[in-house]
Amino acid sequence: MLRFFGRGSAFADTQNCAFFTSGSELVLLDCPMSAFHRLRKIQFPQTQITVLVTHTHSDHIGGVPMLIAFAQFVWKKLVTVIAPDEAVAADLKFLIQRLDGGDPDAYTLLTADNAKREWLCGAVPVRHVPGLNGRCFGYRLRIAGQDVVYTGDTAELEPFLPYLHRGAYLYTECSAHDTGVHLFVDDLLPKLRELKNRDVKIFLMHLDDEKAIREKIKGSGIRFVRLFRTGDGSLTTD
Repeated sequence: MLRFFGRGSAFADTQNCAFFTSGSELVLLDCPMSAFHRLRKIQFPQTQITVLVTHTHSDHIGGVPMLIAFAQFVWKKLVTVIAPDEAVAADLKFLIQRLDGGDPDAYTLLTADNAKREWLCGAVPVRHVPGLNGRCFGYRLRIAGQDVVYTGDTAELEPFLPYLHRGAYLYTECSAHDTGVHLFVDDLLPKLRELKNRDVKIFLMHLDDEKAIREKIKGSGIRFVRLFRTGDGSLTTD
């Protein structure tokens, strides 16, 4: 389903970035600088690049302005940025054009409500850090006929529970450290086991300590997300 250029949290070498393809469109879920540097070294046939933004922390959008510029001058490909709502869209426009000096004609900025993508079912508001109160979101997606829930960064799983039916895919963040702004593995694991028993397919991402989390989930059937390797070839989602 989803594949990842990175699955680390903010201070990791490669930050969290998922992707999938839909026809001629390559869709990134956020774009940290580490993901941009992976993507610029890869040949891919898709002519349209879309970045679906969850929130504006730098480990999630730090590579967006550079991606737009590189696509404009090197790839000659179109970039669309989709924000979860108008407030985040305004912040992204300020970043891309005012702070980074990006060309407004080099990209299209949309919100989830007007993006009109068949794979985009809707944004889900979540609680994350106080400084971004009301401006953090996860997403409901429909990819290759499957319902997919992507939490983004969140301190709560509850907003997504209504969408987690039998056979659905859950991509959720998970933290080994109890910070109050992420999903702490000790609190999260009982909920995930219950969802697993209901045949929800669960994958962990945005990991701050892979070794510690791997030990916690041992024997649960819950897995880390799959990382894209350079030798994998095509970006096409499998």
